Amino acid sequence: MVTMAKKKIVVNLALQSVTAYEGDKVVRECECVTGDSDHPTPKGGFSVKLKYRKYTSRKYKAPMDYAMFFTNNGEALHKYHGRAPWWMLRAGRALTDQVGSHGCVRLQEEDAMALFEWAAEGTPVEVF
Repeated sequence: MVTMAKKKIVVNLALQSVTAYEGDKVVRECECVTGDSDHPTPKGGFSVKLKYRKYTSRKYKAPMDYAMFFTNNGEALHKYHGRAPWWMLRAGRALTDQVGSHGCVRLQEEDAMALFEWAAEGTPVEVF
């Protein structure tokens, strides 16, 4: 019997990084920007509950393309749609935790799209 390596997404809040694993093998590593100090990204073990290629936040009226929701409160891994360039967002985040999302894990488009295609609903998401 052939067994498939189990997929898992790990969000490292301290490093502001996302790592995708199949078994023990790293298949993708990327930068992210997580929740700000007033809206922290929740820590713990979750799973991808719902996926939407195109999505708009009902609460913030903001686009969230390639959304993979991992909580029941609306936190998701998704594409960053901000006006500031990605490098500026990352630089601001490096200076203060006042810069960030409302709890979501923001990704560059290429990374958001690749993770969206790779992960199925039910894929474990670990945030620490």
